[in-house]
Amino acid sequence: MEKDKYKIRKAQISDAVRIRELLKTWLIEAPFNFGNTNNKKALENIVFYIKNSFVIVVEYENIIVGTLAATVDETWYSDKKFMRTLWLHVSPQHRRFSIFRSLMIVFKEYALANKVTAICEIFQGKDVERKNNAFIKLGFKVIGGTFIVNG
Repeated sequence: MEKDKYKIRKAQISDAVRIRELLKTWLIEAPFNFGNTNNKKALENIVFYIKNSFVIVVEYENIIVGTLAATVDETWYSDKKFMRTLWLHVSPQHRRFSIFRSLMIVFKEYALANKVTAICEIFQGKDVERKNNAFIKLGFKVIGGTFIVNG
Protein backbone atom coordinates (compact mmCIF):
# COMPACT_ATOMS: atom_id res chain seq x y z
CA MET A 1 0.00 0.00 0.00
CA GLU A 2 1.08 3.56 -0.49
CA LYS A 3 3.05 4.41 2.62
CA ASP A 4 1.36 6.74 5.07
CA LYS A 5 -1.81 7.02 2.97
CA TYR A 6 -3.68 3.83 3.81
CA LYS A 7 -3.76 2.22 7.24
CA ILE A 8 -5.21 -1.15 8.24
CA ARG A 9 -6.29 -1.55 11.84
CA LYS A 10 -8.60 -3.59 14.00
CA ALA A 11 -12.13 -2.15 14.06
CA GLN A 12 -13.54 -0.53 17.18
CA ILE A 13 -17.15 -0.17 18.30
CA SER A 14 -16.94 3.52 17.40
CA ASP A 15 -16.37 2.46 13.76
CA ALA A 16 -19.63 0.50 13.49
CA VAL A 17 -21.79 3.18 11.86
CA ARG A 18 -19.07 4.04 9.34
CA ILE A 19 -18.59 0.34 8.52
CA ARG A 20 -22.35 -0.06 8.02
CA GLU A 21 -22.51 2.91 5.68
CA LEU A 22 -19.56 1.59 3.66
CA LEU A 23 -21.09 -1.89 3.44
CA LYS A 24 -24.33 -0.39 2.16
CA THR A 25 -22.36 0.78 -0.91
CA TRP A 26 -21.58 -2.89 -1.60
CA LEU A 27 -25.28 -3.70 -1.68
CA ILE A 28 -25.65 -1.47 -4.74
CA GLU A 29 -23.22 -3.80 -6.54
CA ALA A 30 -24.82 -7.02 -5.30
CA PRO A 31 -26.45 -9.19 -7.98
CA PHE A 32 -29.55 -9.75 -5.84
CA ASN A 33 -32.01 -7.66 -3.90
CA PHE A 34 -33.00 -8.71 -0.39
CA GLY A 35 -34.80 -5.45 0.26
CA ASN A 36 -33.84 -2.26 2.00
CA THR A 37 -31.18 -2.24 4.68
CA ASN A 38 -32.48 -2.57 8.21
CA ASN A 39 -30.02 -0.06 9.70
CA LYS A 40 -30.64 -1.14 13.31
CA LYS A 41 -30.15 -4.83 12.52
CA ALA A 42 -27.05 -4.15 10.44
CA LEU A 43 -25.52 -2.03 13.19
CA GLU A 44 -26.28 -4.63 15.87
CA ASN A 45 -24.62 -7.34 13.79
CA ILE A 46 -21.55 -5.23 13.03
CA VAL A 47 -21.15 -4.40 16.73
CA PHE A 48 -21.55 -8.10 17.59
CA TYR A 49 -18.83 -9.09 15.10
CA ILE A 50 -16.48 -6.34 16.28
CA LYS A 51 -16.89 -7.63 19.87
CA ASN A 52 -16.78 -11.36 19.11
CA SER A 53 -14.92 -11.92 15.84
CA PHE A 54 -12.21 -10.40 13.68
CA VAL A 55 -13.04 -7.09 11.95
CA ILE A 56 -10.50 -4.83 10.32
CA VAL A 57 -10.81 -1.55 8.47
CA VAL A 58 -8.74 0.28 5.87
CA GLU A 59 -8.51 4.01 6.47
CA TYR A 60 -7.50 6.74 4.05
CA GLU A 61 -7.20 10.21 5.55
CA ASN A 62 -9.24 9.03 8.59
CA ILE A 63 -12.08 7.76 6.36
CA ILE A 64 -12.93 4.05 6.39
CA VAL A 65 -12.64 2.94 2.76
CA GLY A 66 -12.48 -0.83 3.23
CA THR A 67 -13.40 -3.54 5.71
CA LEU A 68 -13.11 -7.27 6.22
CA ALA A 69 -14.79 -9.38 8.87
CA ALA A 70 -14.16 -13.03 9.63
CA THR A 71 -15.09 -15.52 12.29
CA VAL A 72 -13.94 -18.94 13.44
CA ASP A 73 -16.52 -21.54 12.47
CA GLU A 74 -16.90 -25.26 11.92
CA THR A 75 -18.84 -27.39 9.48
CA TRP A 76 -22.05 -29.17 10.35
CA TYR A 77 -20.27 -32.53 10.00
CA SER A 78 -16.95 -32.10 11.84
CA ASP A 79 -15.31 -30.32 14.74
CA LYS A 80 -12.44 -28.92 12.66
CA LYS A 81 -12.40 -25.13 12.94
CA PHE A 82 -11.74 -22.72 10.09
CA MET A 83 -11.77 -18.95 9.58
CA ARG A 84 -14.49 -17.73 7.22
CA THR A 85 -15.16 -14.26 5.95
CA LEU A 86 -18.39 -12.49 6.79
CA TRP A 87 -17.77 -9.54 4.48
CA LEU A 88 -15.03 -8.02 2.38
CA HIS A 89 -15.54 -4.65 0.71
CA VAL A 90 -13.42 -1.75 -0.49
CA SER A 91 -14.96 1.46 -1.75
CA PRO A 92 -14.84 1.48 -5.59
CA GLN A 93 -12.71 4.62 -5.76
CA HIS A 94 -10.05 3.00 -3.51
CA ARG A 95 -9.91 -0.44 -5.12
CA ARG A 96 -6.40 -1.42 -6.00
CA PHE A 97 -4.52 -4.67 -5.78
CA SER A 98 -2.20 -3.37 -3.05
CA ILE A 99 -5.14 -2.75 -0.69
CA PHE A 100 -6.70 -6.13 -1.45
CA ARG A 101 -3.34 -7.86 -0.97
CA SER A 102 -2.80 -6.12 2.38
CA LEU A 103 -6.27 -7.11 3.63
CA MET A 104 -5.68 -10.71 2.59
CA ILE A 105 -2.25 -10.81 4.26
CA VAL A 106 -3.76 -9.64 7.55
CA PHE A 107 -6.63 -12.16 7.15
CA LYS A 108 -4.24 -15.03 6.38
CA GLU A 109 -1.87 -14.09 9.25
CA TYR A 110 -4.76 -13.93 11.71
CA ALA A 111 -5.97 -17.38 10.62
CA LEU A 112 -2.42 -18.73 10.84
CA ALA A 113 -2.00 -17.30 14.35
CA ASN A 114 -5.24 -19.08 15.31
CA LYS A 115 -4.07 -22.29 13.60
CA VAL A 116 -7.08 -22.50 11.28
CA THR A 117 -7.61 -22.64 7.53
CA ALA A 118 -8.72 -19.34 5.97
CA ILE A 119 -11.70 -19.46 3.60
CA CYS A 120 -12.93 -16.36 1.80
CA GLU A 121 -16.58 -17.01 0.91
CA ILE A 122 -17.70 -13.50 0.02
CA PHE A 123 -17.31 -13.24 -3.71
CA GLN A 124 -20.18 -11.53 -5.44
CA GLY A 125 -20.83 -8.21 -7.10
CA LYS A 126 -18.98 -6.58 -9.94
CA ASP A 127 -15.77 -7.70 -11.65
CA VAL A 128 -16.01 -11.33 -10.54
CA GLU A 129 -13.33 -12.53 -12.98
CA ARG A 130 -10.89 -9.84 -11.84
CA LYS A 131 -11.53 -10.77 -8.19
CA ASN A 132 -11.07 -14.45 -8.98
CA ASN A 133 -7.69 -13.71 -10.58
CA ALA A 134 -6.61 -11.61 -7.59
CA PHE A 135 -7.38 -14.43 -5.14
CA ILE A 136 -5.50 -16.95 -7.27
CA LYS A 137 -2.53 -14.57 -7.55
CA LEU A 138 -2.36 -14.53 -3.73
CA GLY A 139 -2.36 -18.32 -3.48
CA PHE A 140 -6.03 -18.98 -2.72
CA LYS A 141 -7.60 -22.03 -4.36
CA VAL A 142 -11.07 -22.05 -5.89
CA ILE A 143 -13.25 -24.53 -3.99
CA GLY A 144 -16.72 -23.57 -5.13
CA GLY A 145 -18.95 -20.74 -6.21
CA THR A 146 -21.98 -18.66 -5.40
CA PHE A 147 -25.17 -19.16 -7.39
CA ILE A 148 -28.58 -17.53 -7.23
CA VAL A 149 -32.03 -18.22 -8.64
CA ASN A 150 -35.24 -16.20 -8.33
CA GLY A 151 -33.25 -13.30 -6.90
